Amino acid sequence: MKVQRVADPSEFEATLASTLSAAAGRVFVVVFGTEEAATGESWCVIFVPCIHTHACLTEDAIGRCPDCVTSDPLIRKAVLTVKDSVLVEVPAGDRPTYRDPKNFYRNHEQLKVTAVPTLYEFGKDGKVIKKLVESEITSASLAAFVQ
Repeated sequence: MKVQRVADPSEFEATLASTLSAAAGRVFVVVFGTEEAATGESWCVIFVPCIHTHACLTEDAIGRCPDCVTSDPLIRKAVLTVKDSVLVEVPAGDRPTYRDPKNFYRNHEQLKVTAVPTLYEFGKDGKVIKKLVESEITSASLAAFVQ
């Protein structure tokens, strides 16, 4: 698995286009809450408290209490099983930037992000083939997603 990272929204289109044209295999894009400088973790784990009584950082709880930190290793594990795959990492901004209704990724014609994390598969034509959003990201759904 090759990993590309989009550092700024202004680079998204060019990064996606060059990745799609150069990729020998399938291209996946994950949009997530940008990491906090102090912790190195996505803000969504900090600002989305668990409302359940169980430990939400276990793999089987991800479907009920999803966040970028716990979804990330599951996404990488699944995409890694796909030969010649590319994972494009797209930080959507800090919490205020992401929550802004004018956020680039919320308004992008293909992405239309409604929650983070969101995982997409793009076709060579630059169109979204399928996606998983937030609580849909589980080990089982990812296994089916990458088949």
